[in-house]
Amino acid sequence: MRDGYLYRSMVSLAALMLGASKASAAQAPPPLPPLDLGQTNILDGEGQPGALLEIISAGSIADHIADDHGDHAPGLNRQRIASLIIHPILVSDTVVAGAHLGIELLVPLARTDNDFAIRGGQRTGFGDMTIAPFLQWAPAHPHAGSLSARFGFQFIAPTGDYDAHRMVNTGQGAWQLSPYLAMSWRATDRIEISERTIYSRSGSADARALDDAPIQVRAGQMMALNLSASYSLTDSFRAGLGGYALWQLTEPRVAGASVPDQRERVYALGPLTRWQTGRLTLLAAVYGEFGARNRPEGVSMNLRLQHPF
Repeated sequence: MRDGYLYRSMVSLAALMLGASKASAAQAPPPLPPLDLGQTNILDGEGQPGALLEIISAGSIADHIADDHGDHAPGLNRQRIASLIIHPILVSDTVVAGAHLGIELLVPLARTDNDFAIRGGQRTGFGDMTIAPFLQWAPAHPHAGSLSARFGFQFIAPTGDYDAHRMVNTGQGAWQLSPYLAMSWRATDRIEISERTIYSRSGSADARALDDAPIQVRAGQMMALNLSASYSLTDSFRAGLGGYALWQLTEPRVAGASVPDQRERVYALGPLTRWQTGRLTLLAAVYGEFGARNRPEGVSMNLRLQHPF
C-alpha cells in the first residue's frame, strides 16, 4: 500500500498580526495540526495483504506569510521545516465487508526554524504519533478499469515535544481524529488517477495567557485533498502531476471564544515520480504553493522509500 504524512508544525500567524485577534488579548490562536499534504499520491489507494516499511523524508521552504486577504505580511518572514517519519504498515488476511483489515503507525521527528518579523524560534523533537486502523479494498491483480480504495481512521496522540510557554513546538499538545478515504483508478494499462480526502478535528491544548494564566486553545477543523495522475513510461517507472488543497473549516478557539479571520487555506501543484527496482520503491514529489491565506506559502517536497516484508 502507499501512504504518508507531512509534518508541518508552525507558529500561529496571529502572533504576527496581534491586531487581527478580537477573541482574546491573552493568546494567539493555535496553528493547524500537521496533515498529509501531497505525500500520498501515485497508486495511493492500492494495497495487498502483507507488511511494508516506509521511510519518509519531507521538507518545506517558505519566504513569506499570507494574511487573511492573501497579501504578504510585512517584514522578513521565513520558515524552514524538515522531517523524518518512520511508517510501518500491516495489511492482514482478515476480510470484513470485502476489505482486508490493516493498521499503520507514523512516528515523526521534525525540525522547525521560524524567522518571523515579530517573533521566531527553532525546535527539534519528536512529533505526535499516529495510529490508524483501516479497511483496504483492492483486486489481487490491478488492471485497466480497476478501482482500489482504503478507508482509515487516524488517531493522533499528543506524544510530541510540546510546551505551552513556547511559540514553536513539534507536538500539538492535543488529541486529533482524522479519517481519510484514498482511491486509485487504473484508467488504462498505463494511466492511473489517485486521490485522498482527509478530515481532521483537534481537541483542546493547554496554553498560557500573557499574564501566564493557564488557558485552553483549540485549532480549527480542516479538510485536505491530494490529487494525482501518473503515466507508466516503463514497467518500473511512472511520472505524473499532482497537487493538494487545504481548507480550514472552522475558526480556532482561545479560552472558549472563536477567533475571526484566521482560517487557513493553500493550494499546490507539482511533478511526481515513482521508480521501482527489485523490492524497493522510491517516490518523489515537489510542489509549488499558491493561493495561501493565514499561513506561510512556498515550496514543499518529499522523498519516500518503501520496502515490503
